[in-house]
Amino acid sequence: MEIKKISIDEFKDVVASSSRRAPYGQNQSLLKKAEKEALQLSFDTEKKAVSKLTALYVVRRKMNAQVKIVRRGNVLYVGPGEYVPTIRRPRKK
Repeated sequence: MEIKKISIDEFKDVVASSSRRAPYGQNQSLLKKAEKEALQLSFDTEKKAVSKLTALYVVRRKMNAQVKIVRRGNVLYVGPGEYVPTIRRPRKK
């Protein structure tokens, strides 16, 4: 990692030029769209696909989005389907 000092003016220029994010996050808007239509997400590596899959699982649980998610290698398939959240219980000792 390289750390470099920049001026406050440079920082303000970068902040001013950046675009705003969508009202939902990227994953939330993706899941909203997938409730209505099927999507295929292709990634360079399987590791990136697994990372996105994990993020989508977390967001789906928080949103309670009615979406099915399937991974085949480095491709994710996301589409409409019933989602029933599991009830998490502590492990028995």
